[in-house]
Amino acid sequence: MVDSIIIQGGSLVVTAIVTILILVYLFKPKNFYRKYVDIKEVPLNVDNALKDVIKRQIMKTLKREKKYLTAIAKEVDHSVAKTKYHLHELEKLGLIASLKLTREKFFLLTERGKVCLNAIYIYYPKNNFEKIVNKMKSPNLKWKEKPIQKTELYVS
Repeated sequence: MVDSIIIQGGSLVVTAIVTILILVYLFKPKNFYRKYVDIKEVPLNVDNALKDVIKRQIMKTLKREKKYLTAIAKEVDHSVAKTKYHLHELEKLGLIASLKLTREKFFLLTERGKVCLNAIYIYYPKNNFEKIVNKMKSPNLKWKEKPIQKTELYVS
């Protein structure tokens, strides 16, 4: 009787240790954001832009709502000038758009930006658990190219 209690207690301890080790592996913070990962689903120029930590932070801040430049700069903890430069670069790539309503501009994500944001969450997660969950949420990312506009030049 005493032996079976000791064996059951030992198996509970082993189960608890294994469970704790699995949880530590899943939720241990990773430095994925410092690594440079090639995102295969997006064009090369966009992939190179997403390797920049500040641009990824900016896109994450615009996930839920449109924001002003100063609010974005405060949230990513960088100067307004540096944030404005990165916003301009993201806007040239078509990942964000701007709306001028009063004196300041609002910035918001475009459809391409949302695809890139999903790719950021998959390729640059905070931990292994987030990587698994995000991969299950959006298994395939679809990049949509704009149709090429044909312009005819007449030379006389």
